[in-house]
Amino acid sequence: MALTFLTSADLSIDIVVTCDKSVECSDEQRSTYLSSGDLNDLGEVKESATRFTIKALSPSEREEAEVRAGAYSRSELGRILWVESPSDTQEKARWHHALTDDERTAMADYQAYLSRVYTEMVRSSLTHIGGETASVDQVNLIRPDGHRLIVMAELVAHIQRISLLGIEGK
Repeated sequence: MALTFLTSADLSIDIVVTCDKSVECSDEQRSTYLSSGDLNDLGEVKESATRFTIKALSPSEREEAEVRAGAYSRSELGRILWVESPSDTQEKARWHHALTDDERTAMADYQAYLSRVYTEMVRSSLTHIGGETASVDQVNLIRPDGHRLIVMAELVAHIQRISLLGIEGK
């Protein structure tokens, strides 16, 4: 069978984030690691790297996170615009500039909803940082903000991977 199915949401793993100064990797290694979750796919991970422990989320836990984030009140126009937006940066900038004020507001509302979903997923999944009990509130204290955004994005990527595919991945 080509597909792998999560047989239990009772899984937890330790991960590192690639913006940690104790983690050295190329862009290709980073991409591979985010897909696999295997620390061996990274370049060098020093002993001082911060370990985050996350648990897989069941389908109902993922749905609860989306509902807490506002799934029933999110902007459907914003979702459609988000999906249809160009991937090329310059093309996307020109496309965004041509949107009406209502469309820009709808897209901004949807982006805010996605941010809330990520926060709720991390809230439901994160159990420890560096071996100590942790919460999303601690992640929100990470500075600079660019690192905090990377940490949130990478945590969510790992949460989605283990919640949908299990530890073995694809």
